[in-house]
Amino acid sequence: MSARGERTLFAAVALLTFVYVAIRAALVPLTHDEAATFQTYVLTGRYLPYLAHWDAGNHLLITAIGRGCYQLFGAAPLSLRAFNVLCFALYAWYAWRATRVFHDGLIRMATAAALLLCPFLLDFFSLFRGYGASLAFLLLAVFHGLRWSEMQRRADLVLLLIGLLLAGMASLTLLILWSGALAVILIMLLRHARSHIPELACWVLLGLLPLAFAATYSHELSARGLLYYGTPDGLLRGTFPSLSEWVLGSGAHWAAGLLWLIPILLTAALWQHLPKAARILLLLVLAELTGRVVLGRLFGVLYPMDRTAMHLVPLLLLLLAYGLDSFRSRYAIARWAALLLVWLPWRTLAGLNVSHTRFWPEQAITEDIYRAALERQANSPRPLLVGGYRQNPRSWAYGSMRHGGTLNFIDDTGFPQPTCDLLLIDSVFFKSPAGFHEIATAPNGRVALLERDRPLRTAVRSDSSWRVAQRVHEFVGLWSPNADSLHGNEWLVEIQAHMTSTAQPLELRVVLEVKDADGELLHYDVVDLEDLGADWARRPTHVLRRLPRFATPPARVACYWWNPRLQTYGADHVRVRVHEVLPD
Repeated sequence: MSARGERTLFAAVALLTFVYVAIRAALVPLTHDEAATFQTYVLTGRYLPYLAHWDAGNHLLITAIGRGCYQLFGAAPLSLRAFNVLCFALYAWYAWRATRVFHDGLIRMATAAALLLCPFLLDFFSLFRGYGASLAFLLLAVFHGLRWSEMQRRADLVLLLIGLLLAGMASLTLLILWSGALAVILIMLLRHARSHIPELACWVLLGLLPLAFAATYSHELSARGLLYYGTPDGLLRGTFPSLSEWVLGSGAHWAAGLLWLIPILLTAALWQHLPKAARILLLLVLAELTGRVVLGRLFGVLYPMDRTAMHLVPLLLLLLAYGLDSFRSRYAIARWAALLLVWLPWRTLAGLNVSHTRFWPEQAITEDIYRAALERQANSPRPLLVGGYRQNPRSWAYGSMRHGGTLNFIDDTGFPQPTCDLLLIDSVFFKSPAGFHEIATAPNGRVALLERDRPLRTAVRSDSSWRVAQRVHEFVGLWSPNADSLHGNEWLVEIQAHMTSTAQPLELRVVLEVKDADGELLHYDVVDLEDLGADWARRPTHVLRRLPRFATPPARVACYWWNPRLQTYGADHVRVRVHEVLPD
C-alpha cells in the first residue's frame, strides 16, 4: 500500500473510532469510581492534594479538568469525560507517528491498528478516570523521547518532559516508568553537561520537581493504606495474566507470561541490530519491571494489575514491532507474524457496545432502569427504599441527581435482603430474595431492577414537624427513640425539609447511628445530601433510611444532620416520620 493509502486508511479508522469513543462517553452510565470522583471532588470543588479528601481515586489532572468542565458545561457524562475523549485524538496521532519508524508496511499498519483498537485500553478513553489520558501522554512522551535520543532537539526534550509530567499527574501508576525515563535523560545530558545547561534546567523544573511531588503524594496515600489495588502474585503470576485476560482474552499464567515476555526476549536477542530508540525503549521497560520487583520483594508493594498495568501494553507492542522489523531482514516470516496483532482490533470490534464497560459491566445502571424506578416513585407517597450492592450507591445517586434528585439513596446494608421496595441486583453474582419480580434489565443482562410482589407494609408511629434557624449547626437531631421501644423490629426514618443556605454546595449529611451498651457501633449509615443535587431553592430534600433489626439489642439510636464543614444553613418545614415495618 502506498504511503498516501496508509495515511487515508488510518485517518478513516481513527475518525470512526473517535466518534465511537465520544458516543460511549455520552451514553455509557457512570461507574462507581467515576461517580465517587465527581461527588467527592468535582461537585465540592475540593480536589487539590493535601487539601482534599485522601483517596487514590483522585486522579489529579483529570479531576481538575473535570471540575472545569462541570462548571462550564454541567454534570452530563460527556462533559465529565470530554477531556479523555480529546486525549484519544492525541493518542491516535501519536500511534500513527510512533509506527512510521518501521520499514515494513505490514508491520507498520498492524501495529498502528493494535494500538488504535486495543481492547480494554480503548474503554478508558470514554471514562472519567485517569488511565486513558495517561496512555495518550505516555505515547507522546515515548515518541518525542525516542526522537530526542536520535536528534537531540530541545523541543523534543521539552515535549518528552511535559508528556511524562501529564501522564504521571493523570495516573500515579506511572511513577516508576517516569523515574526511569528521567534517569536515562539525566545520564544522556550529563555526558555533555556544559552544552546542556538549559536542558538540565528543564529536567529539574519539568521533571525532577514534579516527580518529587508525585512520589511524596503517593507515599502519603500508601501510608494511609489507600494504595490497596494490585496483586501480591508477582509479574508472571499476577500482572501479566491480568493484562492477558482483558487485552488478549485469556488469563492462563503460562500463556500470559510467555506472550508478554516475547517482545522483551525478541528485542534483547536482536540488541546489536536494533536502532538506538528501540534499545532505550527496551531499557525503560526493563527498568519498570525491575522497579516493580524491587518494590514488591523489599517493601511489599503490590504489583500492578489490569488497569494499573495497562501502560505496559503500548510499550510492549512497540517493542514487538521493533523486534519484528529488525528480524524481517533475515526471515521474511517475521513480517507475517505481525498479522497476529490483528487479534486485538478484532476483539474490540466483536465487543462493540454503547451501554457498558468491559471491566465493570455490572455497574451499568441504564436509563431503562431509572425510568422504571421513576414511574414507581411517582405513585408512592414516600421515598422508595431501594436495595443495592455497595458499588451501586454512588452511581445511583448521580443518576438520581440527573433526574432531579427524585430517587432515594440506595440502602446497601445486608444486601441482598428483602426489606426494600425495589432491589438493584447483578443476577450473575447474587441470588435475589424470594418475593420479587423483574421490572427492568440493562441491555447487557447484568443489572436488573426488581420489585416486591407484595408492597412493603409499614405503619407510621411518629410524625413531627419544626424548623431550623439559619446559622451554623454542626449537629441537628432528627430522631432519637428509646431503644427499648423498637421491639427488635425494622424501622424506616423519612426526612423531609426545605433547606436554605448560601453555601454551594451545602455539604450536609444524614446519619443514622446505632450503638450497643459499651458504646460500640452496631450500625452507621451516612448519606451526603448534595449527591442528589445542590438546588435547595427548587428541590426540597426528601430521603428515607432503614434501621435494620439487630441480634444484640441497641442501647442508643440517633438520626441527625451532620454539617462537617460548619456551613451556615437553615431548614423550613422539617418533617420526620418514622415507619415501623410490618410482617408480610
